[in-house]
Amino acid sequence: DERLSRSSVLAHKTPPAGLDDTLAADGLYLFGIGGVVLANDMTACSIELPSLPRVSDFLDCLGALQDAAMAARIPNLVLQGFPPPVDHSVAWTTITPDPAVIEVNQAPQPDVGQFLTATRELFEVAQRLGLSPYRLQYNGSVSDSGGGGQFTLGGRSATTSPFLERPALLPRLVRYFNHHPALSFLFAPDYVGSASQSPRADEGTRDAFHELGVALDQLQHQSQPSPEFLWASLAPFLADPSGNAHRSELNIEKLWNPYLPGRGCLGLVEFRAFRMPFSPERAAAVAALLRAVTAMLYTGDIAPGLRDWSDALHDRFALPFFLRQDLHAVFDDLEAQGVGLEHCVREALLDDPFKPRWTTRFAACELAIERAVEFWPLVGDVASQEAGGSRMVDASTARLQISLRGIERDGPTLEKWRLRVGGIEAPLHSAHDGAGAVRLIGVRYRDFLPWRGLHPAIRPQGPLHLVLEHPDVPSALWVTLHNWHPRGLPYEGLPATLEEAATRRAERMVISEVARSDVAQGTMPPIGAMRGYTLDLRLCAQDAERRGDT
Repeated sequence: DERLSRSSVLAHKTPPAGLDDTLAADGLYLFGIGGVVLANDMTACSIELPSLPRVSDFLDCLGALQDAAMAARIPNLVLQGFPPPVDHSVAWTTITPDPAVIEVNQAPQPDVGQFLTATRELFEVAQRLGLSPYRLQYNGSVSDSGGGGQFTLGGRSATTSPFLERPALLPRLVRYFNHHPALSFLFAPDYVGSASQSPRADEGTRDAFHELGVALDQLQHQSQPSPEFLWASLAPFLADPSGNAHRSELNIEKLWNPYLPGRGCLGLVEFRAFRMPFSPERAAAVAALLRAVTAMLYTGDIAPGLRDWSDALHDRFALPFFLRQDLHAVFDDLEAQGVGLEHCVREALLDDPFKPRWTTRFAACELAIERAVEFWPLVGDVASQEAGGSRMVDASTARLQISLRGIERDGPTLEKWRLRVGGIEAPLHSAHDGAGAVRLIGVRYRDFLPWRGLHPAIRPQGPLHLVLEHPDVPSALWVTLHNWHPRGLPYEGLPATLEEAATRRAERMVISEVARSDVAQGTMPPIGAMRGYTLDLRLCAQDAERRGDT
């Protein structure tokens, strides 16, 4: 049989349909024996396994290999070849090298407690190997590891998946996520939006959003839709603009996809709008949130109908203040339906110590500057970049949230504070939360000039200069926020610790007090620069150049 002389499966790229062992299908199991170099010139015997049909067969094979290796006094044995079979009795974790990251797909866990235990073990092992769930930048910023932190829910088997046992659950989940942008943006990685790894269903075309409403309406009229009907109804809308079903906030490519037999029909829903958690506790808190939301929607419909957020989706919900308010609304829904989260879990979800934030106090007022969400545009079209391993986006625009709070009851009137950013009057909006009144605004500006991107005429606008003044306060606060070293110096390498990174972040904010008479008057933003809650300084710069201002 000429198939007995086949080359190693490692010698060829795995085909899209997966590996196929025709010998094993005929009951012939071919084992390849060779040698591999582990490290420091240490070699080991390698066994290339055939495709074994059952878990019990694989375990018997492992036992036989162990006995043979011990009898031959072989200290190291490397198993490769066809992957082992997996069923509900197996806790299956995979570790895959990816560009710049190690991708770990953890074995499923039955509850959050066991998930936390397994995640702590994973983090401890990674730390011993010198791996980290985050990256430290030269300027002290802390970003995610570069990989995602997606979560998957399902059942012990496809037939016991809650999404197939209760077909109304998935449509309810689609609507609920549509109603709560905090679930889409608050825990997401740096890149969000229509061309990201996890676009929302309402970030595509207007026509597609309308048709999604029709699909959800049709599902409501089906008393017990089949798994394939459920998948076929929603799959076209839970995809990115190129039709890639893997890139979607709610990924259902493994729910019941008949075009991916086996691995496509597992009753699974993957939640992709999550960056790599910085700790096991943070990961467990997110898992608890997603399980609670799913449990709530299993028993009832909380958000009937889709909500058209229009421009507010990328304006209002770009600001951390409104995302936190929205998450509190989710907490309230869970509490009202009897699946509320403990206080420590809610605090873990709201607390992000690595998020860039600067605060200072002046004249009984607290000024806070936070990094907000920015939706970077794709350079070119999605389809032409789909085949590549990455997509080119223009990440040169940054967005900040600037907020003011009174910290003394008899302090200056909050509504009379005036803020100027880059010499432009920034109209503050009034809002309230559990801590009281707040005035805030979002500010967009060009942070750097990309080598290839959009708007080549707009120059970098940093550092940002802010002036805060009040008619009842004789002095004004002058704040300069640098994106790099305040004196323009190079950093001596990356921060060695989180504490050093925090110090570098803090020193980028430079503060001084000046007499109000020494502060120049600001100009009003040009038409179009102020939209909703956001002041776009890029349009202000273009307007100033047209007027000949310096």
